[in-house]
Amino acid sequence: MSALTQISRRPAPEPTRPRRRSRTPAWIMLALLLLTGVAAVLPLGPSSARSGSAPATRFSAQRALTALDGIATQPHPSGSPAQAKVRAYLLGRLRDAGTSPRELTRVAGRTSAGVTSAGRVTDIYATVPGTRPTGTVLLVAHYDSVPTGPGASDDGSNVAAVLEILRVLRSGPRPRNDIGILLTDGEEQGLLGAQAFVDSGVAGDPRRVVAVNLEARGTSGPAVLFQTVGGGLAPAVRASGAYTTSLADEIFGMLPNDTDLTALGEAGVRGLNFAFFQGAPDYHTPHDSIDHVSGASVQSMGDAALGAVRQLAGADLTAGRSSTTYFAVFGTVLSYPERLVLPLACLAGLCWVLLLWRGRRRGLCARGTALTAATLPLTLLAAAAAGFGGWWVLSLLRPEFALTAGAVYRPGRYLLGESLLLLVALTGWYRLLRRRVSALDVAMGVLGWFWALGALCAVLLPGGSYLFTWPALIGTAAVAAAVRLTDEDSCWRTAAAAAAAVPATALVLPLIILLLPTLGLSLTVAPLVLAALLGALALTLFEPLPSRRALTAAMAALAVLAVGTVGVGSALDGYSGRQPRAVSLGYVLDADTKRATWVSEGGPEQPVVGRLLTDGRVSLGEGIPLLRGLDLHGGTARAAALEAPRTERVFATERDGVRTVRARLRVPAGTHQIVLYADTSRARIAGADLDGARAAGGRNLPAADGDWRWTATYAAPAPGGVDLTVRFRGAGALRLRVVAVSAGLPAGAGAPALPSDVSWAGWPSVAGQTLVVRTLTL
Repeated sequence: MSALTQISRRPAPEPTRPRRRSRTPAWIMLALLLLTGVAAVLPLGPSSARSGSAPATRFSAQRALTALDGIATQPHPSGSPAQAKVRAYLLGRLRDAGTSPRELTRVAGRTSAGVTSAGRVTDIYATVPGTRPTGTVLLVAHYDSVPTGPGASDDGSNVAAVLEILRVLRSGPRPRNDIGILLTDGEEQGLLGAQAFVDSGVAGDPRRVVAVNLEARGTSGPAVLFQTVGGGLAPAVRASGAYTTSLADEIFGMLPNDTDLTALGEAGVRGLNFAFFQGAPDYHTPHDSIDHVSGASVQSMGDAALGAVRQLAGADLTAGRSSTTYFAVFGTVLSYPERLVLPLACLAGLCWVLLLWRGRRRGLCARGTALTAATLPLTLLAAAAAGFGGWWVLSLLRPEFALTAGAVYRPGRYLLGESLLLLVALTGWYRLLRRRVSALDVAMGVLGWFWALGALCAVLLPGGSYLFTWPALIGTAAVAAAVRLTDEDSCWRTAAAAAAAVPATALVLPLIILLLPTLGLSLTVAPLVLAALLGALALTLFEPLPSRRALTAAMAALAVLAVGTVGVGSALDGYSGRQPRAVSLGYVLDADTKRATWVSEGGPEQPVVGRLLTDGRVSLGEGIPLLRGLDLHGGTARAAALEAPRTERVFATERDGVRTVRARLRVPAGTHQIVLYADTSRARIAGADLDGARAAGGRNLPAADGDWRWTATYAAPAPGGVDLTVRFRGAGALRLRVVAVSAGLPAGAGAPALPSDVSWAGWPSVAGQTLVVRTLTL
């Protein structure tokens, strides 16, 4: 037999199967990610309330909460008889604590965007003298509530915490610096109490004052240090132990929201702003009551504020004012000078570019990286679509959610549905991308976005640059090590590509969790976009990818589960006496025409009140600019016998073409706010005085408001009325429209009684309020 025949009869060798890549590195990295997430989130849980038997030198939420019976049993807006009782109680508590409190009463005014808000307020101020003071540490909370709620959490619980902190401080050695206790009035009506305190000059040189302000944006949750004003406060930030991030400082500065620290900061006072944010459906509502206050949150706030106050009480308040970037990670606050922010972002970019250039011979591909970077925005758009689309669907299924701006009692099921849709979008993007590029190229493309965002934030939002810069630096280092030490087909290489997800999880995940209850379902876009970026970093842990059929089936199942979660959750989401449904109904009486109207920011589908909304959508903005821009439903109401605003002792003079009209403006009893509008079609307002508070002139309302283009507000008018002075140019008399706003609905109008599982929507909506409008000629 020839050799050729022997060779031909030999069995053909079996084809070699590709060696199955081990998933062990991916499982190890996934376990590390999970442990990191748990460790990052655990500090967000507030500790349990400390009992009343705790040592005198420790803050006890149980001791603090005993004060709420004297503070928050009923609504006590600024100027009300109920607030006078609360003030008397607080003065007694401060005297019992060994201080000599003072009542600071004055008319204050603040002007924003040309519109002046004024009012007569009474602050409470007490001091604990220091041994060698370099300044004053000001502990601040406001003791007024919204007109329609008792304000047990906002801000009664924090007033109670201030009293307990004062007791703790008095039980130990005297501090080095003076301690000031400031309980402000009129915060809900426009920071009037804080402005009055600034105007009084009682605290002395504002450059030697550091304020610690306690606020609430809900009824529960951990203490969050969401803003610092001024530099040199990093030691106090660390001493507080609260979750914090300088990104929140940047964002809060761009929002229209304010706290007492806003007015203090404008005067040159440095400070720290603390608040808790969960339980938003109860915020500014009648059920912000004592039984809804979270003792754990009070404990968290008390410990955080006390830690900051103790550090500041012993510090040199004249030293160190440099700005810092700071953030909490694993319960520890890290900080570094703001001047390092841009260099660190540039370093991350330089390392990324060098790695891409040097790694070309080790498996990195610039084209694959560029394709990833170019298509990553599609996932961000998918996150935005999940947020906006989810809210749109929920608004159709549950229209009452719009009354609370998406603040719902059980948001978890809806957030889970949106998150599952986002996971489907991320998986689909990664699956398509992997047909053309390697897993390492995907990681490099995502890291490129992180360092680019870090550089952008370093210029525009320095306090938020760390969120992207540190994952970019650590991730680039991990990929560089993997490229250098492993082969191209190594399973450790793809696992290392997800290393950036570890620091990103530690930094971003707590922020996402805190943003969700703070922003509500209507604004889940921001946390979902952050989640998309975080998820994109971890996608290489899918390697090796399952079969196409299995992956398609999994994606379809997740999509069905997402839709089912939202649908079933919406169908089962009910209300109770502890978690009532929000409804809206207000009463408007035009005293000129004697016409009364029910108005609502909800529709006729609302229980109890919906039957009164028989006129469909109404527009009252022409007659009452206060209601302009609101989507209102209305219905004809019975005209109740209500007192209307009126003027007394009108006196007019004219000089150099400027007419000055002085009058006493009287309003109905129980009015908590007056809103004034002037007809500027034939008169130009040069200025006004409200009980001595100067109001800006000109046209401070847009042209859409027709003839009524000047406005000012006055809070807490005295029973005797308000001294009004208006200066204007123009011929003829001045037409002035006055809106008197009071809490509650008139008894003679047929207002319905609300059952226990229904409650008014949060203030400052029209819900549960009466507006009496009258046009006066001066």
